Amino acid sequence: MQTTFPRLLLDHAKKRPDSPAMREKEYGIWQTFTWSGMAQLVEAIACGLHQAGLQRGEHMVVIGANRPRLYATMLAAQSLGAIPVPLYQDAVAAEC
Repeated sequence: MQTTFPRLLLDHAKKRPDSPAMREKEYGIWQTFTWSGMAQLVEAIACGLHQAGLQRGEHMVVIGANRPRLYATMLAAQSLGAIPVPLYQDAVAAEC
């Protein structure tokens, strides 16, 4: 592979920092996440995961709703070389 999703995020954050990367509706109002804002969020989460001891090659379960924070967490894990395994918050024990 020539690139990764974290690299694509950084590329978009550099080329179009103020353009919308994602939108989500909260309390009936659309909230916009810019490329630079998403890159900052991913960096902050990655720093926390690194401090918590996440290592390259480890699998990390990410449980949450279909929201930008879920995808930012998956990108943060990938940025550290880990493998995110997303599960929905209502997944039954057998799926986990």
